[in-house]
Amino acid sequence: MNKALTAITLLSFAMISGCAISEKTSGVWVEKGRLSIEDPAFAANIVLVRDLRDRTDGGFLRAQVFLQNTNRTDFRCQYCFEWMAENGMIQKHQSTPWRPLVMHGREMKELEAVSLLQDTADFRLKIRRQD
Repeated sequence: MNKALTAITLLSFAMISGCAISEKTSGVWVEKGRLSIEDPAFAANIVLVRDLRDRTDGGFLRAQVFLQNTNRTDFRCQYCFEWMAENGMIQKHQSTPWRPLVMHGREMKELEAVSLLQDTADFRLKIRRQD
């Protein structure tokens, strides 16, 4: 009985961990001027043209990212911005919701967002397959 309970507990933790990891997983993300790739088949559709950071008059961080679809066909995905403090910690309450994005063949898109806190130091743009 004790072994069965242990096995069920471990399986439950594994399932919860798996869900947590897959929820955070994006095929591609942009951070500090780099395009990072988790899923090469997915990432083959996107090229980072450039990313920019500046401050609004009120001192809030503004992020601009320019992406290009490398294929002739439409590319459907979702994106969200995560905001980070000076120490690199993600400001959880500052994450934006996942938003749909359709990039037509060879199209370049500009994605822009402004943080809600003045102490935001950097951002990460996450991109995932549209469910």
